[in-house]
Amino acid sequence: MTREQTPADILLRISLVEGFTASHLVRLAEAQDRAPGLPEEASPPGRLLLHKGIEAALSSKAAERAHEVRKTCARIGAQIVTLGSDEYPSLLASVPDAPLVLYRWGSLPAGGDPVAVVGSRAPTAAGKEFTRGLSADLALKGITVVSGMARGIDAAAHEGALSAAGETIAVLGCGVDVLYPPEAGRLRENILRRGSVVSEFPPGTKPLPHRFPARNRLISGMARGVVVTEAPARSGALITARYALEQGREVMAVPGSPVFPHTEGSNRLLQEGAAMVTGAADVLMVLGLAGRGWNSSPGAGVGEKEKECDLERRILRFLSSKRHVNDIAASLNVPVPELFPRLLDMEFQKMIERGRGDYYKKTSKPGTPARDGV
Repeated sequence: MTREQTPADILLRISLVEGFTASHLVRLAEAQDRAPGLPEEASPPGRLLLHKGIEAALSSKAAERAHEVRKTCARIGAQIVTLGSDEYPSLLASVPDAPLVLYRWGSLPAGGDPVAVVGSRAPTAAGKEFTRGLSADLALKGITVVSGMARGIDAAAHEGALSAAGETIAVLGCGVDVLYPPEAGRLRENILRRGSVVSEFPPGTKPLPHRFPARNRLISGMARGVVVTEAPARSGALITARYALEQGREVMAVPGSPVFPHTEGSNRLLQEGAAMVTGAADVLMVLGLAGRGWNSSPGAGVGEKEKECDLERRILRFLSSKRHVNDIAASLNVPVPELFPRLLDMEFQKMIERGRGDYYKKTSKPGTPARDGV
């Protein structure tokens, strides 16, 4: 088999036919097993390509496009992960319509217990705050938080995990190099420090509406369970929950007031049998992880939270003018890896602002540390 016809290359070529998934490959490969004249030693992708109908569909033009995709990925630093490779997420590989190829920026966390946290793009302030807290607590238990980097609940889920120095995965409905929503640049940068950004769509793919439901099946497919924290009746998060049911994943939801439309979808999931979640302990119980201990990340107990408050106050006192992160770390005698999640949490609370080159300053009206009085 030539370099251009390795199984990985063939899968890449096939994947560029939009909508083609593992289930299609299996059905076609089974059909080729019944076709005469194919070499017995050929791999399933190779057997598929040797079939004259598929060979015509995946012409030299398709091979040229695959070559261009590889060149683009090399240029932007994105990895191409094919189904069946060691780097392909094992949970997603078990899904019948798993994508043949994933494009990835960053490193996929090695943890075996990812949980998806999703919800409305226009949530209430309380819904966002609960989501951040839940995701932070899950991260402190070693859970990788999976979400879609959309506005609202998705962004809050990533922010919460990052604030606890946890790992998080953003699954996109566009190419990994396409910034969507446009204001998510800082969030994407922070996610790449602690996890990865993945997509089944090749670089440059635009975020068209029909691609987001397809993206949602990846969010649920990469997780052991899905938590809907706040969703109205027609939220895309309900599509993710439906995929989770089809994939045999746990579906959980946070209850809300029946008089508020913001939680109508979440409440309906509970009526249909979703597990109720009021905190991280409920999620761990559903997943059979109730005995898991806290990670040694900042905030692992009341004493540690009090230390966080003290560190926040020290940071605010030091930021009488714009300072670089290395200067803050040196002055406060705190290692940068330990300092970064606290700065990130303070940034989310709008207590401080980060500028170019990791320079920080106080906001014009810094808030009060959220943990004071713990």
